[in-house]
Amino acid sequence: IFTPTPGEPFLATGMMGLGAYVKVADTKGAGLRVRASGSTSAASNFVAMDEEVFLVIGGPEQSDGYTWWQLEAPYDKNRAGWAVSSFLQVIETDSAP
Repeated sequence: IFTPTPGEPFLATGMMGLGAYVKVADTKGAGLRVRASGSTSAASNFVAMDEEVFLVIGGPEQSDGYTWWQLEAPYDKNRAGWAVSSFLQVIETDSAP
């Protein structure tokens, strides 16, 4: 049985939440707008392409009929913002000790 370290976020396998790694999926090549805040009217920071990986650092927030998560690229902390969950897919990680 996996026991999380105190203070360490623990997510069941496949669950979206703080500390999960996700990838952009199913945009059919159009990409996903990553915005300054969780709203369709917020400024677009950049467009993330399918298969691009992010760490979930905030959320969820409900706005404009969508669930939004705050993301940050693990390779570039400037590549961050809010995106709708509809185009995010949790990346399975091996959590076994």
